[in-house]
Amino acid sequence: MPFFDEIAKKAGQIITFTSVATGDEVSFPAFITQFNDSYNVGWSGDTLFGRTDPVKHYTSTTRRINAGFDILARNREIAVNNFKNYGRLIQMLYPVFSEKVGPSGNSRTIKAAPLIRIKYANYIKSSASQSGLLGCIQGFSFQPDFAAGHFLTGENDMIPVKYAASIVFEPLHETPLGSNMQGEFLTENFPYNQEPGRRKSPMPGDLTNILT
Repeated sequence: MPFFDEIAKKAGQIITFTSVATGDEVSFPAFITQFNDSYNVGWSGDTLFGRTDPVKHYTSTTRRINAGFDILARNREIAVNNFKNYGRLIQMLYPVFSEKVGPSGNSRTIKAAPLIRIKYANYIKSSASQSGLLGCIQGFSFQPDFAAGHFLTGENDMIPVKYAASIVFEPLHETPLGSNMQGEFLTENFPYNQEPGRRKSPMPGDLTNILT
């Protein structure tokens, strides 16, 4: 019987992280344990004399993805490789610096921010890049499962058999998000690569007098 990581790879159930600054890429079999994709619609409002409700003005729609996944190894070799990949992923959360400059030769400046692309099935993907959805990781946590045990290396380093990771990811979309006046969304099949139903009639013109 094949192990889950083999099944996940054959089915394409892999979560992939790519550093925009360095091009470095790491992937893990998708033991996804939690997924929450939330959207926040921002409005400002003007209160007018004699009007009960304020006049609303649209400002923006922001997106935040909270995801959790387990990394599990069935032998020492896979555990060591997973842990190395995990270390590379953590390194992606830090910026790229310049070579040492300045009178003392010890100063560095930030050359590139730690932007990340993430790809997972059709839940996290981009229509602009095959490498995944562009964004910034706002939070990352690591929790080794001590009950599952560890492998010990020759240096007595502890390599967890199983550990949980969770991320808070804010996408930076590279294509226009919104509809044209015919009701067609400008980014095809957003957000989960599923073709939505079509609007039967154009957007009512009188709405533009209420919502701006």
